[in-house]
Amino acid sequence: MSKILNPEKLKKEIDKLKKEGKKIVFTNGCFDIIHVGHIRYLKKAKKMGDILIIALNTDKSVGRIKPSRPINPENERAEVIASLQMVDFVTFFDEDTPYNLIKYLQPDVIVKGGDWKVEHIVGADIVKEVYSLPYFEGVSTTEIINRILNKYKTQQSQPPAEIIEKAKKLKFLILDVDGVLTRGDIILDEENNEFKIFNVRDGHGLVMLHKAGVNIAVITGRHSKALQRRMKELGITEIYQGTREKLKIFNEIVKTYELKKEEIAAMGDDIIDLSMLTRAGLSFAPEDAHEEVKKRVDYITLNKAGKGAVREICDIILKAKGLWDKFIDEYSNF
Repeated sequence: MSKILNPEKLKKEIDKLKKEGKKIVFTNGCFDIIHVGHIRYLKKAKKMGDILIIALNTDKSVGRIKPSRPINPENERAEVIASLQMVDFVTFFDEDTPYNLIKYLQPDVIVKGGDWKVEHIVGADIVKEVYSLPYFEGVSTTEIINRILNKYKTQQSQPPAEIIEKAKKLKFLILDVDGVLTRGDIILDEENNEFKIFNVRDGHGLVMLHKAGVNIAVITGRHSKALQRRMKELGITEIYQGTREKLKIFNEIVKTYELKKEEIAAMGDDIIDLSMLTRAGLSFAPEDAHEEVKKRVDYITLNKAGKGAVREICDIILKAKGLWDKFIDEYSNF
């Protein structure tokens, strides 16, 4: 017989088992990702009687009490929990609490984890034996999810080997401005002055890259005194404003500096940038770039435009060229 039963069939089994003198233990939960805390808890729960019943929150129930959960659907959660040796039966409840289910099944014992006080355990007014078992600190589904996310982010922060290989050969970096060096917002006053917000870390990354011998150019379809001033502060002289023919500027740079394709990197965020992105040896896009652009570039940054995306690619290039430690030593000895 299957361990997974609907409440009606389970009620018949319980009534039969009680007549045989079996003591029925009931516990409930989401049991989304089974971990060692669950196993230890269920082993102890089983020792409180003869038959251990697990009531699982349905997906709807979990969603109401734990946003963005469950990770695993109810049928899979039930199959996993039913496969455990100490578990005798599994059923479901759709409400926020199993109160009505407990009232219907009438178990002999209710068990919950130690983060619940006995008097607060649902069903304590129905069942005489109610226990709160020790809680295992630092072991939870949430902790596991956070560990996975943190590890994934760490792994993602390491660029693929092919990106590193391409970055080693670079001599020139071409950048779009709005949506790359800035968030893409356009701020105008009543006198048609345009204001831009630049990221300090992006700027410092460009300074280090320039010091390391990589030339930099910015190309934008707009005109801005703020951009002119910021680039002057950073020591960048290749500034092309008011041009929508980015490929023309790209080709002029290639010709002037006698560059090979593999020596050029470009970063853009919108489809107007595709002409230069598709011709560069290494192409980048910020995390919040247009989807069509993200499909066609070599690398999408973890950071958004105007919030460290440019600094991220500067660091990648410096590390690929083996120059990162040089700057760390330099600044450590200031």
